[in-house]
Order: sequence, then C-alpha cells, then structure tokens
Amino acid sequence: MMRLKVEKIGEGLHPSEIVVSVKGKDGLISLVLDPSIIFEDSTVNVGWPVATNGNFFLIELPRETMNGSWRIWVPGEELKSEEERKRAMA
Repeated sequence: MMRLKVEKIGEGLHPSEIVVSVKGKDGLISLVLDPSIIFEDSTVNVGWPVATNGNFFLIELPRETMNGSWRIWVPGEELKSEEERKRAMA
C-alpha cells in the first residue's frame, strides 16, 4: 500500500469535508476528502501506482479532483510506502 502526501487548504461545502492539495506533475491539484481518511502524517492511502514514467507515478486517488480526474501523475517524493512508515515509527 502506498500513501500520498496531502496539504489541507480549506473547508469543504459540508462539515464532513475538507479541501486538500497534492503536488502533481503539472502543479498543485485540489480535491475534497473526508478528514477521517487523512492520517496524522498528512497522507492518504492510494494503493500501488498504476504506471511509472521516470520519477513520476500514476496513482488513483480516493476521490476525484476538482477537475474530474481520478488518476494523476505525482513525483516519487510525494509517495511513501506503508513499510517506510512502519520503519519510521519503530
């Protein structure tokens, strides 16, 4: 399992939503998430990358972006594996 770094940038339309941004290949991308799926280290589960291109990984987001995309290219440094997180906490 992989996790993607997110940054809270605002409140959603409903109390159970927040707006976050992620660093994509072409700049910052915004999406609305349920805050309960965001971990303490400001990451969300995204599964394994669908494809790679150099240091960029195509990942599927837990919800669609503001422009309607479900998959985006992200730099490798924006992802961390579940194993990395477990080692850091040990």
